Amino acid sequence: MRPLHSISAENFLSLNDVQVELRDLNVLVGPNAAGKTNLLKVIQFLGDTVRTDLLPAIESHGGFEALRFRGARGKSTSSSNRIKIGIKAQVTTYASANAPDEYGLTFWQRRVRSAKSGDEKKILARIENLQFKRTQGRGRRITVRGGKVTIDDGARTDSDQQELGLASRSSGLSTLRRLGRNAGAIQVDELAKLFETFRVFEVDGWAARRPSRETTTSRLESDGSNVAAFLSWLSVAHPETFDLLKDDLSTIVPGIIDLELHPIGGSQEGVEIRIVEESLTGTTPLGAASFGTVRAIAILAMLHDPNPPLLTCVEEIDHGLHPHALDRIVERMRDAKERTQLIVVTHSPALVNRLDPSELIVCERNHLGESVIPAIDPELVAEMTDSTELDLGELWFSGALGGVL
Repeated sequence: MRPLHSISAENFLSLNDVQVELRDLNVLVGPNAAGKTNLLKVIQFLGDTVRTDLLPAIESHGGFEALRFRGARGKSTSSSNRIKIGIKAQVTTYASANAPDEYGLTFWQRRVRSAKSGDEKKILARIENLQFKRTQGRGRRITVRGGKVTIDDGARTDSDQQELGLASRSSGLSTLRRLGRNAGAIQVDELAKLFETFRVFEVDGWAARRPSRETTTSRLESDGSNVAAFLSWLSVAHPETFDLLKDDLSTIVPGIIDLELHPIGGSQEGVEIRIVEESLTGTTPLGAASFGTVRAIAILAMLHDPNPPLLTCVEEIDHGLHPHALDRIVERMRDAKERTQLIVVTHSPALVNRLDPSELIVCERNHLGESVIPAIDPELVAEMTDSTELDLGELWFSGALGGVL
């Protein structure tokens, strides 16, 4: 599954000028502050734009100046006040690899002087372009500029174009999905949902330890805080998957024989996870387990989720896990990529050793403060891997691929 084909960004945080091609499984490596997290923030920003609209999304990320690239090159270019984001995806009905859905957003601040008071103030300006196939015929383009929306069905004459009004601070990605079919609402909604529902999975060890406040749920929270209720649902709705998860856990954490789900009472019903361990009587509540065990359970729950969002991002997937667990984790990542596109961050050469060159994206930052992603062509990575006796992780950690310091 590869709904998101590529991300491009200009003047966005450390991403002054990047274009990243994506596959089903994408593992980002590189030093701290190389821009790995900022690449995920592009998607997060678009999700916030869909849910709340453009201006609130900018404000929730600290404002325009906090989002704008502040490095040396950004100060010297005429377009330094404009932030650009581009997406190529394959989510609408008639999209294909050769005719992907495309979304482009450019926004900036411009100064306006009040005719009455003479005071200057900054207002937000933006241009959006959405292109997709509404039918099997020619493509469809929607352009949002200022307060005007132009809808072009691919007709050869201007007379067949439509125009709609839109508030100048609003995003077409968030607004047009609520309009009629003739405004492309169906396709815009499909594209918007890619960003609205994507999940950045970052386990909160303390929250995941606690019993869930509900007895069952089919939706795993992005911090793993309801993992007990999710596993309770999984054990009933997908018992074979639950058994496979427990087998994986026994492999990753030797000594664990089984997981039990115990209902809890009180003012609100819930459920807690208890661990059955080899050579120990009784069970151990998850709250008393090690950080690595808690995180392993949450990561496995995410990787075994039968109904994940189209796109899943994971920060430091190997954090807290013993290196011998990584064979199984990489195996499950490859299984999961059939259900959700994965963008994963790691600093572990041991995990990278288990990857194919096509799954690796090397990131680094140059002397201008710009993120360089990818720092090396993936095809060159494959050639270097074939011509050396070093494993891929050793090749990266040696500095031969960049993305180390």
